[in-house]
Formats: sequence, C-alpha cells, structure tokens
Amino acid sequence: MVKDAPEVFIVGANADIGSSLLRHFAADGWRVGGTYRHAIPDVAGVPASADPFFIACDFSAVGAAAEVADRYARAGRKWDVLVSAVGTMLPVGTFMETPFADWERSLRVNFLSQLEVVHGLYPHRRPGSVAHAVFLAGGGTNGPFRSYSAYCLSKIGLIKACELLDDECEDLNVFIVGPGWVRTKIHAETIASGSQAGENLERTRRFLESDEPGTPHDAIYRCICWGMEMGREVVGGRNFSVVHDPWGTAEFSARLKADRNLCKLRRWNPQ
Repeated sequence: MVKDAPEVFIVGANADIGSSLLRHFAADGWRVGGTYRHAIPDVAGVPASADPFFIACDFSAVGAAAEVADRYARAGRKWDVLVSAVGTMLPVGTFMETPFADWERSLRVNFLSQLEVVHGLYPHRRPGSVAHAVFLAGGGTNGPFRSYSAYCLSKIGLIKACELLDDECEDLNVFIVGPGWVRTKIHAETIASGSQAGENLERTRRFLESDEPGTPHDAIYRCICWGMEMGREVVGGRNFSVVHDPWGTAEFSARLKADRNLCKLRRWNPQ
C-alpha cells in the first residue's frame, strides 16, 4: 500500500462501469474500495498497492446502505472520492401496469440508497480537504421515457440532489455525469422485458447489434477526473453529458464559472 495514497470508494464496483472505473483509479495510484451484490469484483491485474476493500450490499434492502457505512467506518478507511455506479432499469413497463412495490424498490436502488450511502460515509471522508462525490445520470431526463418512469425519476432526483448537496456542503464537490449509450449488462433488462419496453426495445436491439462502440469507459473516467480537477467552484452541483458537453476545454470551464445556472435543472423561459 502506498502511504497516504488517495482513496476512491465505488458503489457498484462489480458493475461494468464501476469495475472499469476501479481499474482506472488503481492504475493511477489510488487505493480502491467499493460495494458488490453477488460476486466480489475481479481484481486480477490490479496492483496490490491499491489495497482493494469490498463490502457486500443489496441496495434494494432497507438499511443496507447504512450497514455499508458502518462496515467502512469499522475498517478505519478514509475516502477522497465516492462514485455511485449502481443501478437498474427495472421495472420496465408503464406506471399504471407496474406493481407499485416493484416501482418503489427501483427508487430505493437508483436513488434513496445511493443518497443513504453518501449520508453515512460523509463523516468518514479524508479530513482537511474537499472530497468528491460523483453520480451517474441516465436517459429520459430531458423528455418522456415511456416504460422507465422509476429509473428516470431516480436519475432526475440525483441530478437535483447534487445541487442541494452542493448548496449545503462546502467541503464536498458533488456532481453527476451522463455517460450516454454504453455497452453494459444493463441493456439485458430491456431485452428481457420484451414488448413492455415499448419503442426502446428496438432502439436497444439496434444498438447492441450494430458496430457502434458506445461511450468508451475511458471517456467516463476522464470526465470524472476533469470534474475533480476543476473542483467545486466550476462543477459543483451540476449535471454533465460525457458525450455532448465540451468538458475539458477552458472555454466551457469559463462559461460554468460565469453562469451558476448552467448544467442544472432549470425551467427555460425565453423573454
């Protein structure tokens, strides 16, 4: 273990994006940790200096996120970056035809439990510096996303939560990034849902059957690193698109500093 190396804790470290981010951070000299649901993340090739540390957690269970915070605290770890990469598109189907208990469970996984982890781990960040908390946004935030209402509302909730936490926590640089279309296992949920997925079923099939690579995991990592480098003054409380926003440019950073409403949920009312 590298003495005083920074640490990242990834919620959903065995998910496709979460696992990739873990490996990128480890390769750059970070200590790494995170949660998993079924299988401990594969750390083959991850340097021993990364000192991997994992906690089992089913985020659909009430209180599971609080248990993660408790186990992390007992391990005596301190995090610099907290990334939430856990998520599910289920249940897929229209709101009125979906059992409400299933719909509510999705909000717990995609929204409430993720905030519960941040709430529980906040006291265990590295003292004396501004920590970073990063979420992943999803589809449907700019228009209807039929048959995915729980998933969509959860992502919108996370987007607004970033602004609220930024307003309240001066020692936390919290922001959210939308990765766009990424080749991950989450698309299997849409395929398995069949006609309940509506028009998104064919859209997903076309993507998976095409040669389109989707957003590279490396781009997601670089966008997160850019947000960390820019800090709270520039990116705090904001929502970024990995694919569509010109992050990484001086011009975009200057626009963000000049306009506190940019890249946030706002009602646009042209005069």
